[in-house]
Amino acid sequence: MVSPSLRLKRLWQRCLPAPRLLPWVVLIAGFLITSLAVVNQQRYTRIERERLQRVLADDISAALRARLATNQAILAAVVGLFGASEDVTEAEFARFYRSFTVNNANLAGIQGVGYTARIPPGEVEVFEQRIQRQGQPDFRIQPPGRRRLMSAIVYLEPADWRNERAMGFDMASEPTRRRAMEQAAFSGDAVLSGPLRLRQETDDYPQVGALLYAPIYAGDQEFRSPDERWQRLRGWAYITMRMGDLVASVLDTVTNPDRSDAAVLLFDGDRPLPQKLLFESHGLVSRSDDPVSAETPAPVSNDRLQATTWVPLRLANHSWLLGVRFEQSGPDLGGAGRDLLLSALLGVCLSALAALLTARLVANHLALRHGLEREAQAARERALAAAVFETTPVGIVVTDPNGMILRVNQAFTGISGYSQLEARGHKANLLRSGRHDNAFYEDMWTSIVQRGHWSGEIWNRHRNGTIRRHELNITAVLDGQEQIVYFVGLLWDVSERYAQERRMRHLATHDPLTGLANRTLLMEELQRALALARRRREGVAVLFVDLNGFKAVNDRHGHSIGDALLKGVAQRLQRQVRASDLVCRQGGDEFVLMISEAPDDGCLRDLAIKLINCLEPPYPDLPGDVRISASVGVARWPDHAEDADGLLNAADNAMYAAKQRSGEPPAIAVAQPSNHPAVAVRGTGIQVDADPSPERLDGPPLDESGP
Repeated sequence: MVSPSLRLKRLWQRCLPAPRLLPWVVLIAGFLITSLAVVNQQRYTRIERERLQRVLADDISAALRARLATNQAILAAVVGLFGASEDVTEAEFARFYRSFTVNNANLAGIQGVGYTARIPPGEVEVFEQRIQRQGQPDFRIQPPGRRRLMSAIVYLEPADWRNERAMGFDMASEPTRRRAMEQAAFSGDAVLSGPLRLRQETDDYPQVGALLYAPIYAGDQEFRSPDERWQRLRGWAYITMRMGDLVASVLDTVTNPDRSDAAVLLFDGDRPLPQKLLFESHGLVSRSDDPVSAETPAPVSNDRLQATTWVPLRLANHSWLLGVRFEQSGPDLGGAGRDLLLSALLGVCLSALAALLTARLVANHLALRHGLEREAQAARERALAAAVFETTPVGIVVTDPNGMILRVNQAFTGISGYSQLEARGHKANLLRSGRHDNAFYEDMWTSIVQRGHWSGEIWNRHRNGTIRRHELNITAVLDGQEQIVYFVGLLWDVSERYAQERRMRHLATHDPLTGLANRTLLMEELQRALALARRRREGVAVLFVDLNGFKAVNDRHGHSIGDALLKGVAQRLQRQVRASDLVCRQGGDEFVLMISEAPDDGCLRDLAIKLINCLEPPYPDLPGDVRISASVGVARWPDHAEDADGLLNAADNAMYAAKQRSGEPPAIAVAQPSNHPAVAVRGTGIQVDADPSPERLDGPPLDESGP
């Protein structure tokens, strides 16, 4: 009986060609193997290049999104400034601009931050005269003429020679700007314009420009329709951007090692049209301003862009197209060009040699060569992994399953202050700050064990004792038996970003002059206080304070003394209330105090008298004739209103009732529920309905016989 192995051997011998043809068969096979290897290497090179271009494009797009988000946050702060005051002066706007430009590297590429006012039809001359009286004697709206929609740049910072060229310019007179302005006005969102030439540009090194608009509306009521948005539109906050400087500064923040070897292109829209070019770094495309080509646009026809990776971006309700392409001097992808030539030469030589040797010798040689190539590739990969581990800007820490640190990189040392020798052998809780309770860490490790990863932000303690905010990503590494063998943690220091966000939040919720809360923060805190009061069955009070005689101080001594007086009033009001209470500048010379855990009306009257008395003494740092008084309106939840808006309106109405008798000593008004009649009391206050009708406010004089 013939064994299976012998049967296979005989079948193999019958399939072999004649001995004299064997060298040619081996030679042809060698050539085919070499060709396939070269083709696969070329394909690998192309795929790897595309992958690296995609990674770099994603990094750049993330940096662009972050920069545009910062610019939108700046616009939101400007909108908040105008929402806090009905009349923002040029000095206030300049001071506000300086408050967020100190040491802010994210302003690179921004030519200016400004405000353009919407001009009602037929009021052009009146508007020009008003701006001229406010300190801009040469102010004129340009270009002249009448248009359906008219606007004018009123404020623009910084006040340099470039921005002076744009003052008074009607941006609605130009179609690209007008489309973005109208879209922002009807949507209520920030909108990015198309490419254009900025008014600030000269013929020396001109750049493509773009503008970011955010609408500013009158009042804070909700909008019932787009037409109401248009009717209440005051103007636009906007940012002018020189795209060359902006994108160049964004690229400087990209830490991808391949950044310097890549050509970067940025187009407006979703197609690479020459007339829509916003930025390019290597002269691959020339921007076209030809009006004919603009009417019949055609994509860029350039062989140098065939290997470009394109990434569409949607930023501020506008589309951009980002392109990334490695130049010839770009990364060699692990020596791919040399490997192609070496593989081809080695394959030919081995094929010729294999034709002279036996099939077994050729097979052994090929097996040995393939093994050596795999080992060399593995060694290169290990070296690359080690280089990436040590040079990446992300902090990396590797622990065993028990949380003992095995290895850290240089970035981790820079973030934590602990070197490789100091950290190795210690528990990963070496950085614990004490700001998180045990439940936080229990949830973290439960997520890691059950899902294999955890990510979030955490407070850690630096080696020098300072507390830093970090973004942490922990991943469990499993073996073939699905058992945890390592934990790998990635660490980013986001302390500066966190601090910047807090600063921007403070600018958006506080009055820039007095440092008090603005109306936005007041409404948030009032809603929160009412929700807490409903659960605890407590009272919440609002005291609406209006200064008497403030306009006379402004008219006689100027706005600088008026501003100093407002700051002094703010300080005195804050000293009269508890830390749990909130003092807000409503706008102008109006202040609002929110009293949580509010007592009864009698105690609130006493507090109102205390506030009036604290404001009347002279202010040492101001001229001696600067004296003011105040009128106070008091409302208490749940006696006088059901919600925050109603409570604020009730206090406002009470305050106006207190001011009814012009020339009399300042009065205090306490709101009453609408089902109680209004009762006037002098000295200790006036009681009025929470929503007094015009007849009551304009009725018979109040009783003057009070104490």
